Amino acid sequence: MKFETKTSIYKAVENVALAYPQRIAFYYMKKKFRYKKLLDNINSFASKLKDLGVKKDDVITTVLPNIPEAVYLLYSINQLGAIANLIHPLMKLDQLEGILEEAKSKFVFVLDTTYDEFIPLKQKGINVIPCSPTDELPKIKKIIYSKLNASKLRNVDQCSLKCCDFFKQEPLLEFDEDYMKDSFYLHSGGTTGKSKTIALSNFSLNSLNANDPRIVGKEDLKGSYMLSVLPMFHGFGLAMGIHAELSHGGTNMLMPKFNTKETIKYIKQGHMTIMIGVPTLYEALLRHKSFKGSKLKGINVAFIGGDFVAQSLIDRFNERMDYFHSKCRMFEGYGLTETVTVCSVNTHVNHKEGTVGKTLPNCKVKVMDLEGKKILGSDDLGELYITGDTLMNGYRFTNEKQPFYTVNGVTWVRTGDLGSVDSEGYIHFKQRIKRLIKVNGINVFPSEIENVVKRNLDVFDCCAIGVKDAKHGEMVKLFIVLDKNCKKDNIDEEIYDLIVKQCGIYAKPKEIVYVKKFNKTLVGKVDYKKFE
Repeated sequence: MKFETKTSIYKAVENVALAYPQRIAFYYMKKKFRYKKLLDNINSFASKLKDLGVKKDDVITTVLPNIPEAVYLLYSINQLGAIANLIHPLMKLDQLEGILEEAKSKFVFVLDTTYDEFIPLKQKGINVIPCSPTDELPKIKKIIYSKLNASKLRNVDQCSLKCCDFFKQEPLLEFDEDYMKDSFYLHSGGTTGKSKTIALSNFSLNSLNANDPRIVGKEDLKGSYMLSVLPMFHGFGLAMGIHAELSHGGTNMLMPKFNTKETIKYIKQGHMTIMIGVPTLYEALLRHKSFKGSKLKGINVAFIGGDFVAQSLIDRFNERMDYFHSKCRMFEGYGLTETVTVCSVNTHVNHKEGTVGKTLPNCKVKVMDLEGKKILGSDDLGELYITGDTLMNGYRFTNEKQPFYTVNGVTWVRTGDLGSVDSEGYIHFKQRIKRLIKVNGINVFPSEIENVVKRNLDVFDCCAIGVKDAKHGEMVKLFIVLDKNCKKDNIDEEIYDLIVKQCGIYAKPKEIVYVKKFNKTLVGKVDYKKFE
């Protein structure tokens, strides 16, 4: 079946559902949901939204983890030509209020156990609609869930409109065909500390997913099972964790929250052939005693991204796969939300250690000097610029400068990332430019320091930052979280020695600070600004 990019994401999934109605679209809490049921529920949700007055370009906000209702809402909002405003479930109410006001969103869908936190929004004329993660599960699971969360669900029963009311509506069969307009709002941290609202189109999202067969090495994703735990507010989770499989006839293993034991069970059952995740997810798997054995042969490929990836993590994962004779390999990719999260990726066919892969066929990359005046050659270090079909429509509701750079009629996105492209076309990503440390005028890269330090088995995690220094201008300050099995009180000398040998004397930290854990951003990255 030919994949279309110049259409809505709803239409992409409808095409699959009509062609393969009995294929399994996703598993959720051990229950199968077939494509016919998926499409029927999307159409019912769209019908209810239309009855409530939702029109094209209206903004509908979801504050949900990966539950079936979140999937139905994503595609039903898209079916109407409305804009899906995807928000982290842990976002604080005062942050959310500002976003809702800017977007003029009148509907907010929340998890029923968090409903009480959002009741104040009703006073502002916003409809707050609770969604239960057990609506389509067996009765016994609903009862257990209600008992366990009784104190959090008292006010939900009094709510006049709940997500369960969206089922069994007369289905809406029409859909909006405008594939270039704003269709999704994702949110990422801005350089001013204020969240940036990134507008993506159907075309940009579908253009990324047109590359799926090349990325996973399979044209038809029948029999393919994707770990779908990264939430949809995260571009990686939206594009690769949800839409990739559903737009190509594969199966999502839908998981509201990462559960190591559950994931290993799916692997054992042969229901986890493709994995995507952030470093902490894979660290949790590697540290679990049951992540071993012949069952690992069922995993075909594992992709990692969303944060800095230590080479030692990739090596340890691949060694585990090798030991148990699995052909699976971990591959790193690169991208940013402004380009629907994936611009380049290593694959089974094309991969090179120490790189983030080659650019996708419908993307291009160039390297410019830091003043943006000169195109650099192979292996020269500079700022990465990206162009192609996956570019965002732009930032919305912010005074932040748009990161576009247009030359000879071609629009590029300035990434703010430091890197190079070698003679074979592989991208070498260094780090964010704003994290660069200058010691006595010499460039020092925190990511290189972190990569080296994480090779020490006593280190669970680390973060290097630049601090002002009267003599050197800047110096490195290193924060370390020790592994729970570490028996040593102090590993300073080991770390200093490792850094100087591998990164040079200028990278030697002025100070090493040990902490119990790192603060994380809403998308799960180490919040290095908290250390400044």
